[in-house]
Amino acid sequence: MGREVKRVHLDFDMFEREGAETWKGYLLDSIECPLCKGTGKTLKDKICPLCYGEGKATPNIEPPKSWDEKENGFQIWQDVSEGGPVSPVFKKAEDLAKWMVANDTSITRDTTYEGWLKFIKEIGSAPSMIGSLGGLKSGVSGLYE
Repeated sequence: MGREVKRVHLDFDMFEREGAETWKGYLLDSIECPLCKGTGKTLKDKICPLCYGEGKATPNIEPPKSWDEKENGFQIWQDVSEGGPVSPVFKKAEDLAKWMVANDTSITRDTTYEGWLKFIKEIGSAPSMIGSLGGLKSGVSGLYE
């Protein structure tokens, strides 16, 4: 759980704006777990790894993107709690990295432009925090230092 780079359509907007409707991908109700059929248990009577024994699962629907890669942009998402975007969509990774340095006030605020760029172009996903003998760091900055 932490930060993730998603490739989404350049026009993607998760929230209601004038003339647009909220994206419904994260507003779906839970369904019967397709793995355990709602029992919460596997065939070997272990806890179901998909629903963690709850018998229900929430469908995971990715945000829309285009088949034409030229119409997709970069966006940073958080996957803690219900998840969602923490940045606008940018056509270039460099522009997203600049925006994150200038606007991020979260746990990843200590990440440099170079760190964001490496994360966006090469790494793609990081936990919220990483601990070491030097203390705690955000997962994004901790992965490249």
